[in-house]
Amino acid sequence: MKSLFLAILLLTLYGCDNSQNQSKPPVKSENKEQLISPYFGFLNQQKDSLIALPMDQAMESPEKYNYVIIENQVSPLGFIQNKTDNKESNGRQTAQNFANSEGSLFTIKNEIKSGDFGMLVNQAFLSQYKIEPFTKVERETTPEVKEILEKKYKRKINKSTTVAVLKDKAEFNLTVFENQQDSALAVFSYVKEDQLINLDFPATYDDISTWRVDDGGQFDNEAFQVLTVLRSEAGISFVSIFWGAEGYELNFYQPKKDKFTSAAQAYGYSSPL
Repeated sequence: MKSLFLAILLLTLYGCDNSQNQSKPPVKSENKEQLISPYFGFLNQQKDSLIALPMDQAMESPEKYNYVIIENQVSPLGFIQNKTDNKESNGRQTAQNFANSEGSLFTIKNEIKSGDFGMLVNQAFLSQYKIEPFTKVERETTPEVKEILEKKYKRKINKSTTVAVLKDKAEFNLTVFENQQDSALAVFSYVKEDQLINLDFPATYDDISTWRVDDGGQFDNEAFQVLTVLRSEAGISFVSIFWGAEGYELNFYQPKKDKFTSAAQAYGYSSPL
């Protein structure tokens, strides 16, 4: 009897323990890639390699940047090595000085047809942002949009140009206002129906250098260019380049209410020799 009682007890305990194990939910292992801050780089002349530009935040893990956006193209990216400049380098971050430049070196795996600069990202970024095709144009901004801008900024427009149009008829406009004493202002705007998102460029007027070194006090349409337009749940973002006499500035701008703010920025030195 005693041995029978022990057998029943053990069987009961095993059954309870087994049912508890079966009722436990399966453990899910998540390996979700984290979104990382975009980085910028410049291409070589063959457009099959890229070197990351110096930026405020250090590129601590180059191997995490496995894609590049170049204008309206996306390509897988492979990290090669961190290289130093050599004695032949002229210090310029240009395609002509690519072989001599320092920085994190990557290989571009797809064929690239156009573009000299790329924004390095990862798969998590591409899951959130999609390329939005656009057409470059150059025509006078409509009177309706100019009226809205003049009322908003309380100053007269000197020149306003539509520089890009999206497939949904949304526009990018570049507006330069008349100076108010020594106060200069240029505004880059995204306009879609009643939506207006602005990027302000206030400056102190100087007939030699106002917004950029040696710009002659002019905000040129050719100097500020949109390279890539991206769409996400937050709305429209874009990548731009701002050329100056001595170099260029790259930015990734994101919308924040009715303003664009820079989420990533890099500078390159390209002064003519």
